[in-house]
Amino acid sequence: MIHNRRSGQGNAGRRGLALALLSLSLAGCAALPAPDGMEAALIERAEGLAQLAPAEGRDAKSAARNGLLRNPAVREAASRVSASADEVRIQRAVLFPALGLTAGGGIGSAGKGKPVAELTGSQLLFDGGKSKRAVRIADFDMQISYVGFQKEVDEALIALLETYDDVQTQSDLLGVYRKQFDALRALEDLVAARAASGAVSSTDVLETRRRLQSAAFLVNDTELALAETRDRLTLLSGQSRGGSVDITAPSCKPAGATDDVLLARLELGRAQLAEEQAQNAMTPRVVLKPVVRGEIGSDTLPVGLNLDVQSDLLKGGALGARVRAAGNTLAAARARVEAADLEGSIEERALLRSLAAGKQKRALLHHQIALLSETRDLYRSQYLDLGTRQLSELLDNEEEYYTRKAELVQLRSELARSQLQCARRSGHLRSILGLEGTRLYGYPLGDNRF
Repeated sequence: MIHNRRSGQGNAGRRGLALALLSLSLAGCAALPAPDGMEAALIERAEGLAQLAPAEGRDAKSAARNGLLRNPAVREAASRVSASADEVRIQRAVLFPALGLTAGGGIGSAGKGKPVAELTGSQLLFDGGKSKRAVRIADFDMQISYVGFQKEVDEALIALLETYDDVQTQSDLLGVYRKQFDALRALEDLVAARAASGAVSSTDVLETRRRLQSAAFLVNDTELALAETRDRLTLLSGQSRGGSVDITAPSCKPAGATDDVLLARLELGRAQLAEEQAQNAMTPRVVLKPVVRGEIGSDTLPVGLNLDVQSDLLKGGALGARVRAAGNTLAAARARVEAADLEGSIEERALLRSLAAGKQKRALLHHQIALLSETRDLYRSQYLDLGTRQLSELLDNEEEYYTRKAELVQLRSELARSQLQCARRSGHLRSILGLEGTRLYGYPLGDNRF
């Protein structure tokens, strides 16, 4: 009896040790620290920000706000950020205790025998910093995803506002071409009346009708373009009414780095870590593994503590190839940073040049339209009243007059697009649109990237 009690006490002690190991493992898993790195920064920045809500108006700001909420590419980009945050957690989990349970049994000469349950814990002790570098690489990936999300937001805003402005542009062009058509139709009536009285030949009537038909094609094509643009705006923002976009940024120069430069720098930081990871591939990995193993229906409960040392020494040349690949990727990333800086400077100069040239062209167009307007009256009088002017000259002047007016409408749209790009590059687009201080899908929409 005494022997049985001692045996029971021994089993109880082993069970107690097993439960202690289990408790320590579970405690270690439950005591994971709060999010850090990029995830913690985003949580802090998003705290207290209002969730982006639909707008009731139909102006450019309301259309932009509603368009962001409807845009599937923006939603996809936000999901990639969330997926990156989960990947950071996955990589960080390697640093903390793990617990696994295996159960199995079998019959026959090759079977496993009686059912056995094995509870195994593990704790990484040393791996030369490989796990920590993996966490940092995952954090870089999250930063890259977040900049990609911000970039997708800007691209969605630009596309929507350009479409919003295109509706106004096509509407203004339609107004110009309709006036041209009406003017040519009135001129056709005058020429037809003069031809009926014998003052001019029937050739003039045919030439006027030909120009009138060309004007009718312009009206028809522009009506179709306006309908298509309205449909596109409806898909993007839920409304078909557009308008002029008047967004003026103080400058085209960004306060910090542009999205492309920032992405290139992040890729460079990631490539540097990846090269370090490849160079340290042969560093051993030391893991502590407590084990509790028990047969079902048996009073025995063996407890053990294992120490695993693992290291890759030879993989058919893969280790060296991995180092070379990481080095080449790093070199490409350095080149990409330089290219992004250069491309950014070229883009900024192109925008400034476009704005300056556009303003000069606008002044020239206004001056030329005024001259053509005076010429219209003169040519009409010389053809209709005096008969000293050829009809072709009158029609050419009429066509040029409305062509220049159409160019003025298109130039206004081009200048608006250049101003939009300047606002985006300088980091003022979201604040101008009233998106500063809001968040979308849990992520802040401020102009500041980090």
